[in-house]
Amino acid sequence: MICNQQVVGSSPSKGSIIIEMRFPSNKRKARYINKQLYLVHAVIPIDRVKNANMVKEWLGVDTAFKVQREGTYWFCELVEEPEWENI
Repeated sequence: MICNQQVVGSSPSKGSIIIEMRFPSNKRKARYINKQLYLVHAVIPIDRVKNANMVKEWLGVDTAFKVQREGTYWFCELVEEPEWENI
């Protein structure tokens, strides 16, 4: 995991830690989001992202989720379910 750590926050006296994470290809986490399976490529604070579409293109992912409760964007790749045929 590649981490960049900064101390920022609305209250300088308290200071909150915001972590920007990009995961290597062999350690990406799989998460079910809206009943679909996704591989999480990166988690980046909302205030650090100026253009989510450019970040999606740079990371090579197809979906970006804005997680308001955490104050982050999750950049994810949809895992396609295989089509099955009964024999």
